[in-house]
Amino acid sequence: MKFYNYCSWHILFLINIISARDWLIDKISDVTTLTKTPLGTLLLSNTLISREFLIEPDFATIDFRDLHATNSSILRCVKPESIITLDGIEYNIGGVIPNTQCAYFNRTDFWKNKAIDTKAFHFSTYEVGKPKAPFAYTPKRSAPADIEWPPKGVHLSVYFIAPYYAPLSHKYVTVVVNYEMYDGIPLLVKWLDIIDTSGRGDIDLSFNSVELLAVNQPWSPFGESWLYVENNQSPGHGTNILWTYDVEVNTIPGSFPPLVNCTYQTDHELVVTLGTQLSSFRVHELVIGSSNVERVALSKHRLFRLLAPHTQENPIFFHMINGSSSAVRAVIDQMAEVGFEMLIYSFGSGFDMESNDEKYIKQITSDIAYATSKGIEVGGYDLIALTRDVGPEWMAIDPNTGKPRDSACFASGWYDYLLNRTLTFMDRTGLMMVETDGPYGGYSCASTTHSHHRNNDDSIYQQNLLQANYFKILRERSVYINQPDYYFYQGGSKTGMGYNEEQYSLPRWMDISVSRQGMFDDTYQRIPTVGWMFVPLTVYHGGGDAAQFEPLVAHQIEYEWALAQYLGAGVAACYRGYRLYDTDATKALVTKWVNFYKKYRPILIRDIIHVRRADMQSIDSYMHVDPYSNDIKGLAMVFNPTSDTVNTNLVVPLYYTGLTDIAQISEQENAWKNYTLARDYHIDLPISLPPLGITWFLIK
Repeated sequence: MKFYNYCSWHILFLINIISARDWLIDKISDVTTLTKTPLGTLLLSNTLISREFLIEPDFATIDFRDLHATNSSILRCVKPESIITLDGIEYNIGGVIPNTQCAYFNRTDFWKNKAIDTKAFHFSTYEVGKPKAPFAYTPKRSAPADIEWPPKGVHLSVYFIAPYYAPLSHKYVTVVVNYEMYDGIPLLVKWLDIIDTSGRGDIDLSFNSVELLAVNQPWSPFGESWLYVENNQSPGHGTNILWTYDVEVNTIPGSFPPLVNCTYQTDHELVVTLGTQLSSFRVHELVIGSSNVERVALSKHRLFRLLAPHTQENPIFFHMINGSSSAVRAVIDQMAEVGFEMLIYSFGSGFDMESNDEKYIKQITSDIAYATSKGIEVGGYDLIALTRDVGPEWMAIDPNTGKPRDSACFASGWYDYLLNRTLTFMDRTGLMMVETDGPYGGYSCASTTHSHHRNNDDSIYQQNLLQANYFKILRERSVYINQPDYYFYQGGSKTGMGYNEEQYSLPRWMDISVSRQGMFDDTYQRIPTVGWMFVPLTVYHGGGDAAQFEPLVAHQIEYEWALAQYLGAGVAACYRGYRLYDTDATKALVTKWVNFYKKYRPILIRDIIHVRRADMQSIDSYMHVDPYSNDIKGLAMVFNPTSDTVNTNLVVPLYYTGLTDIAQISEQENAWKNYTLARDYHIDLPISLPPLGITWFLIK
């Protein structure tokens, strides 16, 4: 009973602290702590969530609790902290056997019946410190001023040693389970370090489960998906978040026992040679406690901004299709005139980052110096792995055919060559941006002669590791990285917003409309600054004159819509062509929207609330919000794509601005008007827009 009295007191205490607070709009000042409870358990908590660990007779998670939304436990049973395999022997990490049914958590039975698992790796000790940054990062390129890197919080390292019955070689292995919890967000991050102190390097390692949680139904995808679980690897790159039903579904009729296993399970077993130390992927566990689509999106975005803060840099860039010095310098002059910030040598421009031609390197160096003198950074395109032919000795080998794939193996000598060429070119020319098309795409390689992997079984792990290291090195040089894949937690900056490339061959108005719909949908999944869109100033894949925006003076209305909808969304677009304007009129259009973006950049790079999706039959709208701002808390963009004047009231939800009673609204910096918020925090905003009209509203 002592346990329950303590638990009740502790939870009530935390609930009282957090009552009437919403972490998505209120700044949470409570710090993360690790404390020892009267029962001798460890409690890791930031007052939004808590995770409690048993350390006697062995180590186990005995509670994982939501303290901010549902005030309930996520767990229905105790599981091993992790599971690994060494030389074919499977080991649980943490030796507690619950000896209870697992349809739900009967804590009385657990405390009476728990036992030690003699075959598991056993708890040894723990250390407490501060969170560790996976790479160095200093914010630049107008990134938000409130970035903290690494995030503030607590890092807990728990050490496990092999059981008595393990083979002698395994007794030199230490397993470290790492947990990080951060201030002000209901997020836990977990990963494994496996250390072999013998130095022999001959143990075969498999990560069976980095995290294994038996959760209550509402937290799973089979229920309400209140718990969001991801890892820091690109999807489809040899890692999985597997949601299944536990074995109890067959033993306890009527039970619904969800289980999440964060694993390297793929189409073949991952087996890696354990040298001195290997680390697993990182698991991100975000306790949302809601199924509301907007709230889920904002919660995920907050996680993303915290763990990949560099993605909030959002330069305005231009894709140059002509690599000659005269053309490059001409467009640099235009960019400086209108306020663009980065030039990218596009695919098809002739740019070659791997060149060792002295004449070419001198040309690029001179052109980059010219751009730098105008305040413009320069980057360039390179195809680095997927679909890249690099010669037979470095190509990935298909395990089914024994023949080369159409892609390079990133754990071959190609990695060393590419990294050397990339860094050498940057050091010599001043290049500060790369567009790495075709990064490693998750395929295996059956070669037994490549430099950085043994065979097919470890090839995915090692290629992921080296691709991550490539991006990490660039990130620590403050290089801006475009990459069409999900390498953000490794240092990548931006990827495609989710478009189909063929849409930029559509007629201009259809392209603009479909793209605005796509942005609206994709910003549920991504923050605005992490995705790029596309403006085909010249023909891209096809579509001819009907698709391209050139000549710009002939298509001023479409050009302005493209500028407004992308810059107004805080989404960078690839303006691909050879110039930004062709008359004073088109120069004025570009200058107008670039100045708008730069003036309101602090709010435009914040999260989007989805007000009304475009259907091309009436107005549509999205709104940026920043509840922590002391000035502008929202900026709403409104579009009328129809051929008629629209007079209507737009329902604008203001809850996530942090406003509660009165909102002040200004249309395009005109007079401020007061609006009283309804009980559900919305206002009815009068809109009057002419055909093909665009407007915007400031909110404070």
